[in-house]
Amino acid sequence: MFRTTLWLALPLAVLLAPALASAEVYRWTDDQGNIHFGDRPPEGHASESVDVREPMRGVPLEGAREILERPVRPRGQPEAAVAYQRVAIARPEDGSGVRANDGNVTAELDLEPALDAEAGHRVVWLLNGEAAGEGAGPSATFQGLNRGAHTLQARIVDESGQELGVSETIEFNVLRMAIPRDQQQQQRPQQFPSGGAPQAPRAPQAPRAPQPITPAPN
Repeated sequence: MFRTTLWLALPLAVLLAPALASAEVYRWTDDQGNIHFGDRPPEGHASESVDVREPMRGVPLEGAREILERPVRPRGQPEAAVAYQRVAIARPEDGSGVRANDGNVTAELDLEPALDAEAGHRVVWLLNGEAAGEGAGPSATFQGLNRGAHTLQARIVDESGQELGVSETIEFNVLRMAIPRDQQQQQRPQQFPSGGAPQAPRAPQAPRAPQPITPAPN
């Protein structure tokens, strides 16, 4: 409001300068900080006399027109949330194969600017279209993934859940070592009948040595 009034008042004073050359012109500031010009001093406000015998020259403020043309944010309305200019999944790469015999795959985000965890911003991960966890860091590890293709996407949200940025959906393949069939048979537990494991045949017993005969006493 102050800039608008000042911007309009200066050209008006320049135009009125010849007509007011012989008249007194006063300048004062109201309670809202707006500057006014008039030929009579206001009541209840301090004013000063302005010499208008020479045209007033306004020095243009750099970028003043751009500032005045900005939309005014209504009082009480919160400032818009800072949007993330870049949200991209750097790891795994789109269309890549990830060797993970244990099924554990780590994902990393490339963010610009960096994740503002102090402001409550967090990353929500969507694995195969479903929420798979969230955190206050740009990386996450997904455990026990099956072999084959998977999709992954990341969303940046604030404390209220408002979306601040979202990545493109990528696709990657989990590569796990396949166990040969003959090794699978060896690793499988041996099946026994309900009676239990068969007993090994007993070894033949050696014949007992003859015992000496002790004669009976007379």
